Amino acid sequence: MIYGNFDLRRGDHDGKPAQNTPPRWGGNDNPVLTLVNAETAAVFLGSGAALAVPEHVRKLQEDLISLGFSVLGKPGGDFGTRTEWAVREFQIYASMSQVACVRDEKRGQLLLDPAGSPVKVNNLDVYYDGSADIVAKAGKSPTVSGSTAGPVSYYVDGLKSAANASRYTGPISGVVNEKTRIAIEHWLDNDYRCPVVFEAWTITQEARVNLAPSGCNVWAHDSFTGGAPRIMVRDFSNHFSFPEGRDQTQYQSVGYYQSGSYGGPNATKGHSWSPETVMTVQNITGAAVNPAQTNTPSLSTYRTIRVVAEAECFGRFDVLNAWDNALISAGPCHWTMGLYDNGEYKKGELVGFIAYLKNQNIDAFNKVFGGFGLYPKYDWGDSRLYNEDTRTYAGWVRLANDTHIPSQQTHADSEFNDLLKSKEEAHYLKTWHWFYRMSMAGRTIPSYRAAMWSMAKTRLKEMLSREVSFQVGGTTVNSTLGKIYTSEKSVAILLRWHVYRPAHVVFDGNDKVSPVLQNTITGSTGVNWSLPVTSWGDAHESALTAKLLTALALLNDTITGSIGHGASEAQGAVRTGRNTFVLES
Repeated sequence: MIYGNFDLRRGDHDGKPAQNTPPRWGGNDNPVLTLVNAETAAVFLGSGAALAVPEHVRKLQEDLISLGFSVLGKPGGDFGTRTEWAVREFQIYASMSQVACVRDEKRGQLLLDPAGSPVKVNNLDVYYDGSADIVAKAGKSPTVSGSTAGPVSYYVDGLKSAANASRYTGPISGVVNEKTRIAIEHWLDNDYRCPVVFEAWTITQEARVNLAPSGCNVWAHDSFTGGAPRIMVRDFSNHFSFPEGRDQTQYQSVGYYQSGSYGGPNATKGHSWSPETVMTVQNITGAAVNPAQTNTPSLSTYRTIRVVAEAECFGRFDVLNAWDNALISAGPCHWTMGLYDNGEYKKGELVGFIAYLKNQNIDAFNKVFGGFGLYPKYDWGDSRLYNEDTRTYAGWVRLANDTHIPSQQTHADSEFNDLLKSKEEAHYLKTWHWFYRMSMAGRTIPSYRAAMWSMAKTRLKEMLSREVSFQVGGTTVNSTLGKIYTSEKSVAILLRWHVYRPAHVVFDGNDKVSPVLQNTITGSTGVNWSLPVTSWGDAHESALTAKLLTALALLNDTITGSIGHGASEAQGAVRTGRNTFVLES
């Protein structure tokens, strides 16, 4: 029996005997203890008289840190936000078929420095099967003896991938229920460790050189704040199936820490997997470009969206951003999980995508989100997910609680709690582990990538259906964006603008595009605008596109660098002629 057999949870604490403050365990103040256990030699009487108080919460925290879940910080006996994160993360990894384990030959062995002397941390000898937190502080190993190619940390070198002989089957709830206690005991008895390890390495000519100080076993977005080293991961879990040519037994690049008002993980194309995650025609359509068929709806839509993806994420599915006020962003339109404003995070379009993925491919959803206890608050098709003003799908997420039954396909609302929207709570999704999960989804799950591309097409359709009016002489003409702007180039500019500021394009209360349209018609006197919109030609389209590009570039000049994407590739750049854009169904 560990932790007094209490279902420890957020809000629990070990009390303060000196101040006659009783503990709170299992959600109950001043609980009755009837058994003295091996954790302490003390008992707390239900009458309120404190003889000595067992420290169940502190012991839980120490155990989690020993197993590699150091995100909770320093043990203090209070079960707060980050202790709940650590329990959730333990439950996530304890449910996997493969975990990390201290190598048999390293158990009971001292860490040795290059001279063969014992390594000291806090003036104490360090053993490979000691607390993960202590081993991680030992730094870079002078030799390589395990399966991971060097250079390597002492911590990673002492680990191997092992079958999880006692998989956790309960909810990812952050509550230390009975199944969680059994799993923790099994991990402690068998020297299991968290199977995904992040480290900060300096890089020279794309090779790891030195492990940064305090750069081993990085967890939270602000655990390591050095911008120069690259964050690398060693994944022992086998949760994601690596493609041919990618060795799961080696370190993989994830990103780096980007400083700023918020700060956190970031990635560029230098951290990306190529060609697996590049939004090429082959990766998107499943076939290479046929030079004789470059004007198909599929390629027309591809060229248009690809311009935006180039500006947003270098055209990579694994280029993510978790360092600014958007919490975390991903995808060809770089949907955000939620923008921080006025003391809390608001609804985000990335949640709309998560709902869409759940609707389109439940296996992919469970692999990346549901299996880790993260769900959209509203499912795809729920009207509350759609914002009519911006023509976008946005929502918020919720986390499984201890009543959640993972094996069921449908769930009651009572099985979840909304993720609180403060920085302290929502930054759970900025941890390197969540950043990596979404990055690896883009790297290894084709159906995840396909859903992202399909969602981008949905955005295009919604945007182009917006009704607009303009004046030609004294006549009011009613039309839609999709009937007015019909070249691939103009639609790509509109989409880029809509991603940057949706309301500018589709909301009457903050419309910036309609004035540009009217100014184009008023100022381009050499073009006959009195013709029906359906009869407009290349001259009309050229004038419309030029004014639109100039207007957007004044607000966000990334469009000037991305609009020509594809010019040197087989599919070519976006076409400029009237009616060249055709949306793939």
